[in-house]
Amino acid sequence: MQSAKTTGMKPRTTDDVSNTNNRCHCGAEADGVDARSRRPICSGCAGNRYSGECFIADGGVRWFDLTGFERDLLVEIYQMDQPSGQAIRRRMEAEHGEDVNHGRLYPNLDDLVDYGLIDKGEQDQRTNYYEVTNDGRRLVEETAQSFASATSCVAADGGRE
Repeated sequence: MQSAKTTGMKPRTTDDVSNTNNRCHCGAEADGVDARSRRPICSGCAGNRYSGECFIADGGVRWFDLTGFERDLLVEIYQMDQPSGQAIRRRMEAEHGEDVNHGRLYPNLDDLVDYGLIDKGEQDQRTNYYEVTNDGRRLVEETAQSFASATSCVAADGGRE
C-alpha cells in the first residue's frame, strides 16, 4: 500500500479566519476578527462605534451587517416599552403593511438577542418581552444621527442648500 504524498501545506478550514494580508478594512494591521463578519479588524476599528464603513456595536455587529428586517425590528423595539413578540408583530404589520409570521419573527428576534442588541425577558409563563440593550440603543441612535447629518445639507432637488 502506497502512502499519499503531501505538499507540506496546511489545509484551510472554515475555522481558519486568517487573511493572507491580515489587514483591517481601514488598512491597518488587524489584531482580531470581527465577531459577525469574521473579517480581520484592528483594535481601533473594533473599539470605535464608527469604523469608516458603518457603525459597530461593542459586540462587533455593524448596522449594515443586519438584514433590513432585523434593522426594522431593532428600531420598532427601540420605540416601544418592553413589547411582547405579538405586540412587535402587530406593529411591524401595521407599519410595513405585510404579514409577519412566527417563522420569520422569532428567529430574527433570537438573532438580535445573540448579537447583544436586545434582551429577552419573561413577562409571564407564556409571554416574553424584548428591550433594546445599551449597545443596541447606541447603534440605533448613532446611525440615526449619522443619517440626519448626512442628509441635512442636501436639498430636495439633489443640490446643496
